[in-house]
Amino acid sequence: MEKKSSPAKINKKQKKQLNIGIIICILIILYLVVNFCIYIFTNRIAVYEVTAGSTASRFEGQYNALILREETIVPSAGSGYLSFFVGDATPIHVGQQTYVVDGSGEISARLEEAAKDQSILSAENLGRIRSSLFDFDTSFSTDNYYETYSFKYKIESQILELINSSVFESINSDLASLGENSYKIVSSDTSGIILHHIDGFETTTPDAVESSAFNKANYQKKIIKTNDLVGEGDPVYKLVTSDTWYLVFQISHPEAFEGISNLDIEFLKDNVIANADFSMFTKSGNTYGVLTLDKYLIRYVTERFVQISLIDQTTEGIKVPKTSITEKQFYTIPASYLSQGGNSSARGFNKQVILEDGSTSIQFVTPAIARIIDDICYVSTSDFSDGDVIVMNESDSRFQIGSKENLKGVYVSNGGYAIFKAVEIIGENNSFYILDPSKSQVSLFDQIVKNSSKVKENDIINR
Repeated sequence: MEKKSSPAKINKKQKKQLNIGIIICILIILYLVVNFCIYIFTNRIAVYEVTAGSTASRFEGQYNALILREETIVPSAGSGYLSFFVGDATPIHVGQQTYVVDGSGEISARLEEAAKDQSILSAENLGRIRSSLFDFDTSFSTDNYYETYSFKYKIESQILELINSSVFESINSDLASLGENSYKIVSSDTSGIILHHIDGFETTTPDAVESSAFNKANYQKKIIKTNDLVGEGDPVYKLVTSDTWYLVFQISHPEAFEGISNLDIEFLKDNVIANADFSMFTKSGNTYGVLTLDKYLIRYVTERFVQISLIDQTTEGIKVPKTSITEKQFYTIPASYLSQGGNSSARGFNKQVILEDGSTSIQFVTPAIARIIDDICYVSTSDFSDGDVIVMNESDSRFQIGSKENLKGVYVSNGGYAIFKAVEIIGENNSFYILDPSKSQVSLFDQIVKNSSKVKENDIINR
């Protein structure tokens, strides 16, 4: 007959199995808790991979500059209708005919009639108009929409001036029938570049600029056009009479410009780069920069405002966080004591040692040399002791080791240990130093300790 287990025994086995399961669960939980605590409380070190970098410009990007020149307003020699013989932004010489002022309006009418009957505009003239349209199209910005109407008047005036200069000689013989007092043909008594507008800045000097001058919304340019009715003494044009011109711009961080007397600038309109003398002045609590140029005047002679950027000399190299930089002490030994091992190419020093019998001998030592600067070797302090004496090769000259200096460096962790490597800093940005790769013991893609204050040399790096 089959023997059955009693209920008491079954419960005892189940209870025993239940206890083993609980113990296993507790062990797993303890394991996880311990590892979690180790992870949390272990001093983990952040590592940075060295990359290429360069210093940022000290300056603030783009500047809106006010253009100032030596400009002279020329008044009308009489009253009547104006007709130009010289186009806008054109160089003229003394004695050159520039305009006619017609009191009766007869000349203006004849010019207009003659222009209808002839193919006036030559291929060269049409080319000048196309060039003006192209320049406006490539430089137009919605921020300077106010210039649209000025350009419209400029093109209209340019076309009329080209027609007038072509037609005037064809009707010149008929002018004798007009009274001499009914018109005046005026020649220039000064050389310069003629401009057919005025805007109120003609007599402004750089040191007289106010902050309100940079508000383009308030800027007004009066275009003077062929067929305009002028009175005697009214402005008919102005002349730019000097090749020297100025760019004035506002500066919010004057400290970035301290000690600068010369700058390279880029005109953003057409990417022209120029060199200019630089100075600063402060007025009513505002600081202004003044750039003085003697080239490219004709290129921007019709402009009153121009966008520029200042070109700063940036430094390129390899980039490391500032927090990575630390210092280490080294012995300083003249490089003239360096020698080469007899059976190898290794460089080192001839160290004088005292033997047990009191005699001296020479021991060749190949220490870790961090850097050689100005004929001074920076040698690890673990390879020598204070008071050690080295001997110059093939000489009786001796040097006693003892003087020390600090070198800047970083901890490289490529092998899992923090190893000090000397560096040469050549620039900086906000959070990074730029290193000279040819004078630093660090290379691209090296793994370095991000915060050097958290480790010591030869520490194991836990990431």
